[in-house]
Amino acid sequence: MINIEDFIISLADAFKNLSYFGIFLALCIEFVPAEVVLPLAGYWVSEGDMAFIGVVAAGSIGGVAGPLTLYWLGRYGGRPFLNKYGKYFFYKT
Repeated sequence: MINIEDFIISLADAFKNLSYFGIFLALCIEFVPAEVVLPLAGYWVSEGDMAFIGVVAAGSIGGVAGPLTLYWLGRYGGRPFLNKYGKYFFYKT
């Protein structure tokens, strides 16, 4: 059985290895809430592992790019997109 503490530590190490792209990706896709990612990134900034401006830039761009992509997908794709590609996302028409 997997230990939750080991899982969280391995997840944090994975984000640290991906550096700024990991922060961008986590906030863009939001598979991990921003409330978890940003304090962790702040800790890395305080330890000197990452630059403050890089974390702010990656977080800001990732936090805007994900929702904006979904907005434009809904705006220009809409119902026809769901009818055509919904089967890949377990959407029943």
